[in-house]
Amino acid sequence: MKRNNILIGLIVLIGIGFLVWQLCQRVLAPSQASSTNKTNGSQFHTNAIGETTEPKATTKESTTLPTPKPSIPAAVMEYVQNIKADPAYDWKQPINFYGRVVDESNEPVAGATVSFEWNDLSPTGTSRDSTTSDSNGSFSLTNRRGKRLYVDVGKEGYYSSGNARGAAFEYANPADGLFTPDPGNPVVFHLLKKGIGADLITSQYGMKPYFGVTVPLDGTPVQVDLLERQTGQGPMTISQVKPEFSNWKQATNWSFRMEIPDGGFIEQTDEFPFTAPEEGYQPIVEFNFQQGQSDWIENLKKDYYIKFGNPPRYGWLKLDTSIMMEGARLTYAINPSGSRNLEPK
Repeated sequence: MKRNNILIGLIVLIGIGFLVWQLCQRVLAPSQASSTNKTNGSQFHTNAIGETTEPKATTKESTTLPTPKPSIPAAVMEYVQNIKADPAYDWKQPINFYGRVVDESNEPVAGATVSFEWNDLSPTGTSRDSTTSDSNGSFSLTNRRGKRLYVDVGKEGYYSSGNARGAAFEYANPADGLFTPDPGNPVVFHLLKKGIGADLITSQYGMKPYFGVTVPLDGTPVQVDLLERQTGQGPMTISQVKPEFSNWKQATNWSFRMEIPDGGFIEQTDEFPFTAPEEGYQPIVEFNFQQGQSDWIENLKKDYYIKFGNPPRYGWLKLDTSIMMEGARLTYAINPSGSRNLEPK
């Protein structure tokens, strides 16, 4: 009992001490503020060269306002409410689609096969249909219901280009970008008419589509013969400076270089690299990567048209190498006849 009384007494003393401290703070605060304001308002300073200067104004700390949360678009809010009201809402949306098929010259392609597939409430969860383009290249799909529509376009004797190889259109969720069908502005699909293919020499060897080239890591050049798929001789030279594989994660730089003295390279991004340029080739392509620089990468992939030999031969080449590879993978097709036609048969 005596022990409990002592504890109670200590608690009371602590409480009284806290109240006294609070009262002192309230009494002292106005005088401290007045003293500070007086000093800031009247005190002058003398600098190192004897000039009297006024003190700099005290800058109040800016109040950081909370960043407002981005507002949710009304269409998304409405979509969420619709989903809550009907969990099957996604798969009940009206699907209408209008498209047009043209060739590389933007001329209509009649008789193209168009395949449709969409998510819906059917027993399998997916429905399919197909049609063909008319004499104006036009086609449509109407009066269906579902969430997302997939469209593929093709025709015998043509290559399917870009979205013709498969395009998706969303009809339910605005967050995924709602597609709005418009019969007056159909979606255009491009096909490329096949030409006369050539007998090409390629990098294909068994199951491998590429020719793997091993190159010393110390910059020693290796000659490459693309026509014969061998090293030690040939019109192209490859060299590189790379770390040993066990140390590549600690490396701070690496480089890769290709050279064709009597021809060269033109970087290309063509979907169908079927016609090589006649001129404009650079004899050397070289890459130097330094860690910390904006162009630092660990994997290097490039596409080129190439020209070599006398008389010249033309081809396309895909380069694939990295800081951790002992060489490079070269995927290519070359027309040995000297023609710039690189379309396969």
